[in-house]
Amino acid sequence: MSNETVWERIEDLDRSGFAGEERRKRRMMAGDFDEFKVGESLLEVREPLVGLPERLFTVVIDGVLWGGYKTVSDYVVERDMPGVFCSRVYPHNLLGPVVNFRVSEADARLVTRYVDDEERRSAFSRITGITEITYPFPKYSSPGIEKRSAAEGWRVSEERAQFLAMGEEHLRAYTHQRLASRLPQGRELVAFDPACSTGRFLSEFAAHAATPIRTIGQDLSEAMVGYAAKVLDEVHHGDARFPAVAPGSVDVLFSRFLNSEVVTVEQARTILPSLVSCLRPGGLFVMFGHSPVLLETADLESAGLVVEQVSGRLDGAVFQYVIARDDR
Repeated sequence: MSNETVWERIEDLDRSGFAGEERRKRRMMAGDFDEFKVGESLLEVREPLVGLPERLFTVVIDGVLWGGYKTVSDYVVERDMPGVFCSRVYPHNLLGPVVNFRVSEADARLVTRYVDDEERRSAFSRITGITEITYPFPKYSSPGIEKRSAAEGWRVSEERAQFLAMGEEHLRAYTHQRLASRLPQGRELVAFDPACSTGRFLSEFAAHAATPIRTIGQDLSEAMVGYAAKVLDEVHHGDARFPAVAPGSVDVLFSRFLNSEVVTVEQARTILPSLVSCLRPGGLFVMFGHSPVLLETADLESAGLVVEQVSGRLDGAVFQYVIARDDR
């Protein structure tokens, strides 16, 4: 699968009825789960491993493991954003308590108990900032090979830059809301984004902050660096494995690339320690993204971070949003 696929509009993907099928699955929004029913008490969902396995997720609510199934994003259906999903999960995406799940050579299968809408919404309301949303099945480009970005990074154009920004609207809004009261006062802070894309996220974060912030970006894509240089204080062209900042110099590090379709799980785990080394004592490591985050609390704590939250909530949706602290 080429890197261009994520930029196709859903109407363009209707070569085998894909768009119509995805819209039909949105009937879940109205409580219609009939196509997934197995008998009267179970729901079953399957996804090809070289398909959309990243739509399946699990979440522990009050000690019970629930299974979920993402539907096509409102950004795609209502605003013509290319792609299929965004990071948000809604009440209708919860299926029910997990009965079992299994991976075969061909697909991932998740079986849950069927629950009514009231129980589903009640469970969703109990998801908190320390409730970990996990996407156990990475996206594959071919059997056994995780999908990742091209060696030279993502391509960009004015249109693509706008769509990237659209997919992060809720993440930018939540960041301004959540971090405003967390930032130290009395000195200029350094915010670093080692895969800064167009630089818009980091520049808007700085613009809304109540304290002066020096923005430093880095990106694998030379084209992205050209865009980011227009809005950031300092930008470097290079691989995030080799951060372009001094160790112990960063107050807030934003990770928006340790995600499915950008790097592999093993790459994410390998890169993490070098990113953590950039933080000042007490510095914040903030991780989220368009696609599923590949690291979990255990990975972050192994790297020496204290995890404060793993999920965010805004406008009726929850999404992966990690805030961790270097507690040296």
